[in-house]
Amino acid sequence: MTRIKLNSVSKYFGNVVAVDDVNLDIEKSEFFTILGPSGCGKTTTLRIIAGFEVPDKGRVFFDNEDVTFLKPYKRQTAMVFQNYALWPHMTVFENVAYGLRIRKKELKLTDEEIEKRVKWALELVKLVGFENRYPLQLSGGQQQRVALARALVVQPRVLLLDEPLSNLDAKLRVEMREELRRIQKSLGITTVYVTHDQLEAMSMSDRIAVMNKGRIVQVGSPRELYLYPKSLFVADFLGRSSIYVGVLVDQRGKEARVRLEDTDIVIKGVAITENLPRKVAVVIRPEVIKIGASKAIEGDSVLKGVLEFAMFTGEKIEGRVKIGNIKLLVYLPNNLDVSIGSELELTIPWANTIILPYKEQD
Repeated sequence: MTRIKLNSVSKYFGNVVAVDDVNLDIEKSEFFTILGPSGCGKTTTLRIIAGFEVPDKGRVFFDNEDVTFLKPYKRQTAMVFQNYALWPHMTVFENVAYGLRIRKKELKLTDEEIEKRVKWALELVKLVGFENRYPLQLSGGQQQRVALARALVVQPRVLLLDEPLSNLDAKLRVEMREELRRIQKSLGITTVYVTHDQLEAMSMSDRIAVMNKGRIVQVGSPRELYLYPKSLFVADFLGRSSIYVGVLVDQRGKEARVRLEDTDIVIKGVAITENLPRKVAVVIRPEVIKIGASKAIEGDSVLKGVLEFAMFTGEKIEGRVKIGNIKLLVYLPNNLDVSIGSELELTIPWANTIILPYKEQD
């Protein structure tokens, strides 16, 4: 169990700033995810933790040890890559045992001890009985489990995962999320996970660092980031929402009222910061919107509009309702009998409406 600290870490590739003054504290036994869009610097940050990249500025610590210039194998980390990187000519057993065999003398391992460790790792990932198969004889999910077993068999201090589920189909991704979380918690190993998939990050992580343009934008628990984003980028990137620009009418502490741009609609919501500027953004999550006005309380906005788009997704109907000059994303019950052109009355709870300072670029 290892605590990881990145202290003012930066990395440049020519004129490109890949990682820009990143500070992170990752706790022992934590499942920590770095989340962000493609090209934001999250994989480079992971590679700096692994030792595959050396930062141009800053320091990396494991517990109290400065490992900034330490070779990857000296850090006792293990990495699972996006493409699995299995040896096609080796069996499952040989792939998992590979890391132990090349360090056999260094670790002072016998063949019996290697076999025992491999068996333990395969039991952990539920692949007992697959020892003699080759990677091409396995499904994508099974190959991913082999890659995970190979990483864990060396008993690393830190487990690093770089978008490991991106090549799996939707059902397998859900299954592997559960498996990864189960294994990580059972071992108590400090884990750093990189993904651009918000649902993956939200469902698996103890904490998440949202990254954009080489910088850490916000760090917090999934719930904290989703309900209390500190910037428009985080609010927009995590989950789906309707976002409108507006003018602040008044603010009393955490309560604020905003007139939406080019409309007569005034929305009340929760101000993320005190002393909001005149120009703000209003963020409304579709799942908080209620059908009808029967459950509205003081401060909630009750609006009428016309359903102009609807898509049945099984668990719900995703719809878009036109209300004057705005279009609002809504989730409707899957048993609701509606059609394009239907008039809907909607309640927008003010306590679940987020109001943030508006910036053209975050």
